[in-house]
Amino acid sequence: MEKPGDGLSDNSSESDRGLDSDEERSRALVEYLSEANEQLETVNRIVAAVNTSRSIEEVFELASEQVRALVPFDRATIALCEEGGETLRVFALSGEQPGSLLVGARGPLRGSVTELALTERRTIAIPELREERRFNAYEDLRREGFRSAVCVPLFSMRRAVGSLNLTSRMPDAYHREHLIALERLAAPLAIAIEKTLLLEQSWERNEELRGLFEITRTFSTLSDTADLSGRLARAICKLAGGEMCLIATYDRRTNTVRAEAPGCNTPARLNEEFHFKLERDNADAPLYQTGEAFLSNKPAGDPRLNSAFVERWGVSSVLSVPMKIKRELIGFIYVANRAGGFTERGLRLLEILAAQAAETIVNARLFMTIQAQAEREAVVNRLLLSLQRDGEPNEKVRAVIERVGEVLDLDRCIAVLFADDEHEDYYGEWCADGVGGITNWPEVRERSPVRYILRTERRPVTLSDVSQHPLASGLGDLIERTALKSLMVVPVVHQGRVIGSISAHQTREVREWSEDDTDLLVAVATHVGATLQNARLIAELREANRLKDQFLATLSHELRTPLTAITGWVELLSESRKRGDDEVLSDGIEAISASANSLTQLISDLLDLSRIQRGVLRLQRDLLDINGVVASAARNVRQTALARKLELRLELADALPATIADAQRVQQALWNLLSNAIKFTPAGGVVSVRTRVVDGDVPRDPAQSERGESRGASSGRGEEKHTGKRGRWIEIEVEDTGEGINADFMPYIWDRFRQADATVTRRYGGLGIGLSLVKEFIEA
Repeated sequence: MEKPGDGLSDNSSESDRGLDSDEERSRALVEYLSEANEQLETVNRIVAAVNTSRSIEEVFELASEQVRALVPFDRATIALCEEGGETLRVFALSGEQPGSLLVGARGPLRGSVTELALTERRTIAIPELREERRFNAYEDLRREGFRSAVCVPLFSMRRAVGSLNLTSRMPDAYHREHLIALERLAAPLAIAIEKTLLLEQSWERNEELRGLFEITRTFSTLSDTADLSGRLARAICKLAGGEMCLIATYDRRTNTVRAEAPGCNTPARLNEEFHFKLERDNADAPLYQTGEAFLSNKPAGDPRLNSAFVERWGVSSVLSVPMKIKRELIGFIYVANRAGGFTERGLRLLEILAAQAAETIVNARLFMTIQAQAEREAVVNRLLLSLQRDGEPNEKVRAVIERVGEVLDLDRCIAVLFADDEHEDYYGEWCADGVGGITNWPEVRERSPVRYILRTERRPVTLSDVSQHPLASGLGDLIERTALKSLMVVPVVHQGRVIGSISAHQTREVREWSEDDTDLLVAVATHVGATLQNARLIAELREANRLKDQFLATLSHELRTPLTAITGWVELLSESRKRGDDEVLSDGIEAISASANSLTQLISDLLDLSRIQRGVLRLQRDLLDINGVVASAARNVRQTALARKLELRLELADALPATIADAQRVQQALWNLLSNAIKFTPAGGVVSVRTRVVDGDVPRDPAQSERGESRGASSGRGEEKHTGKRGRWIEIEVEDTGEGINADFMPYIWDRFRQADATVTRRYGGLGIGLSLVKEFIEA
C-alpha cells in the first residue's frame, strides 16, 4: 500500500518536468524574437545607409558592412540583369578580391544560378561547392578554395533586378536564420539599387547635355532657317574659338551644297560663291567631300581643299563636320581660322553639336514646309470655291489662272483643255500688266511641243532658262517673239488621262523655279482637272439640249403641215352623205379623226415642251368654271375609254367658286392625266375624276401624286410640302384602278422622256412627256 507522501512526491516530479519544458520553450521564443529584432534593426540600418548612396559601389560598400553582421561571408558580389534580359553584369564586389572576376564582367543569364533564383523566386543555398556541378560559374570559386555559397534574387516592384551572391570558405556556412535575414534584406536592397541606377543614368545624361544646352537654347525655338543659321554660326564660332563660321545645307534633289546666309564674319560674296555639287571629282568644290568630319591646320598645302578658295578667303585653319540624322545628310558646319589651330577635342565637340543642329534645321524646314503647304491649301481651297459657283466654264478657267498668276507672281499663266483635234483646244489666258497674250497666235498652237511632252511623260516640266533647253531647238524665233524666259508646265489629269495643262511664264527675267512653285501648280492642276472637265461637259450638254429643243420645235412645225390637211379632209368626209349609208366608212372616219386628234395633241405637247424649255410659254389667265373644264376634258377622252371598255366617272362638287387660271392649259393637263389613266387601266376598270374645295395650307407642289397606285393626279396630298400660307383652293383628283407604279420609279414620274418600261418590247406607247407637262402647267 502506497504511502500518501510517496504519491505526492511522484506527482511533484512530473509537475517539475512540465515546468522545465515550458521554461525552455519560453526561453527559445525570447531568443528567436531577440534575434529577429536584431536582424530587423540591422536590415533597417542597411536600408537607411543604401538610401543615401549615390552609386552602386557606395550602395554595396555600405550594405556589405552591415550584411557581415548578419551573415558570414568571404566574398560578396551583385550581379544585375542588363537590358534585353540575356546577360548579367558584375556591378560591385566586396570582401576578397578575385583574380579573374572583375567589376563590369559579363556573362550569360541562361544556365546561371541567378536565373534559377529569379525563375523560382527563392534563395538558392549551396552547402558544398565541391559537390555542385549545375553552374559553370562555381568552377572558378572551387579552384579558389570556396566551399559554400548562397544566391538571393533581387526584385523591385515585381521586376527582376539581379542577385546578391555570398561565398564562404567554410562548408555549409549558410543556415536557415541566415537565409531568412537575407530575404528580408533583398527587397529594400533591390529598390535602392534600381533607384541608384536611375540616378546615375540621369546624371550622365545631364552632364552630356549641359555643355550643349547653353548653345542650343538660343536657336531651338527658331523657325526661320536664315535667322537660325546666323545665330547658330555665331554660337559655334564662340564655342570653337574660330573667326568665321558658315552653315551649309544639302539639297538631295540636285546633289548640291549651298551656304545659308548669314554666317559669322563671312563676307556676302563668300556666301554667294559657296555653292557646289557634292561630287568627289569636282575640282571646283572648296572643301573635302567624303561626308566625314575633318580638320586641317595647314589648309594651303592640304590636297583635300581647293587651294584657290583657301588663298582667296585667307583660310589658315578649318574644321568641317557633317550634319546628319539617321545617316541622312542635312548639311555641313564649317569653322575657320582659330589661333593656334583646331584640336581633335574641338572636332569631337563640334560633332556633338552638329547632331543637335541637324535636328533644329530639319524642324525649321518642316515648319516652313507645313506653313507653305497650308498656304497652298488655302489658295487651292479658294480656287475650288470659285469653281463651285455657277458660271460659264471660260470664266471659271480665268478665275483659276488669274489667282495662280498673282500668288506665284507670274508674268503670264495659261490653261489649256485638250480636244481630240488640237485646233479645237480650249485656251484660257491671264497676263500681268504690260505683258501681251499669245494664245490667239496660230503659230503657238501649231508649233508648241508642250502637248506632246505632257501626254508622253505625264509629269511637270520646269525650264529655268528656256533658250538653253533642248526643247527650244528650232523654236528660237517663237521664243523671242513671245519673250519667254522661264517656263513651268504641269499636266491636268482626269481619270488617268491627260486632258490639259497649266503653264507658268516669266517674260521679264530668268527664274529658278522652286519646289514650292511646282507643288502649288501641281496641287491646282490636281484639284481643277475634274471641275474643268465637268464644266466643259456641262456646256456641251447645254448645247446638246438646245439643239434637241430646236429640233423638237422644228419637227412639230413640220408635222403640223400634213396633219392640217389630214384633219381638213376628215372633217369633209364626216359631212358626206355617204357616211350614213356605209358603216365601214363611218368607222374609218372616226378612227382617222381620233388618231388625228391624238397626233394633234402630241404635237401640241411637243411644242409646249419646247416653249417651256426656252422660257417662252405664255398663259392666258381668266375666270373659269373648273367643273366645265373637267367635263370638256372628259368628253375628249370618253370615246377612247368606251373603246377600252372602261367606266369614266365624274364626281364634281356642287357650287364650286370661280377661279382664275388658263382654261386651255388646265384642260390640257387633265387630258394628259386622263389619257395616262386610260392607257394603263385594264378592261373593266374605272377612271374617276373628282373636284372639291379644300381649306388649309397651300401645297408647295400641287402636282404631287396623292396615292402611289394612281398614274397621276393634280392634287397636292400625300407627303405634302406646304408654302406656309393658308387659303382656300380647288383640288382636282384623277384616280384609276390600274396596276399602279413601282415604288422605285416614283421619284422619276415627272421627268421628261422617262417611262417605267423603256424597253422596245413595252406594251404601252407614248413619248414619256405627258406627266412632265402636267407638272410644268400646274407649277407655271
